Amino acid sequence: MILYMSNILLRFNKKDIIAERNITFYKVFKKKIRGHLKEIIPQVPDIGNSIFKSSYLIGVAFIAWYKAFLEMGLSSDEANIWIWKGTENAIKKIPRFMIPLVKKIYLGGMLRKAEGQTERSKKGTLPEYDWSINYVKVGRNKFRLDTYECGLKKLCKKFGVEEMLPSLCRMDYLTAHYLKYSFERTKTLGDGDEVCNNQFSFIGECAWAPEKGFEHRK
Repeated sequence: MILYMSNILLRFNKKDIIAERNITFYKVFKKKIRGHLKEIIPQVPDIGNSIFKSSYLIGVAFIAWYKAFLEMGLSSDEANIWIWKGTENAIKKIPRFMIPLVKKIYLGGMLRKAEGQTERSKKGTLPEYDWSINYVKVGRNKFRLDTYECGLKKLCKKFGVEEMLPSLCRMDYLTAHYLKYSFERTKTLGDGDEVCNNQFSFIGECAWAPEKGFEHRK
């Protein structure tokens, strides 16, 4: 599954990678990713049917991408920006008429599992690498997910790529922007805070605009 997800992302980004680098770079990069995934995947702890399973799996793929980019001579910042681009290119492939449905599935999936995830978080029965959260309903179309432990942060530490943070965290804004829902956050574990104070709303908009920086939106 992880290799399949990585290959799909590569397919969406092949043209851009070749345009900015060349075909040889792309072929070597693809081979290096496969090698890293072969090494990494057997070491990835299972988190069961977590609310964050898809984020966890794609995070593993991006760790392989990051390692491959560094081996190809890119800096940490350059690698992180490419991962942003890769995600953006993939999301932009979603047809416009499908966005409302994808948003409903994405946010609705969180809501369906949020109370159970919160209960297991409080009881301490989550898998070690799962997200520990607290779900709070704020209004009819708004909810908060406070996160106290993050599986992606643990994976980054396990595989020695903590420089991917907090860049990975910022992609929540990218997703919200293209799926057209409101997202706000002023703290993240990736920035060294004690919590990720995520707030979602089905109604509203969210800017991506990485060129403006993330001083007040973590």
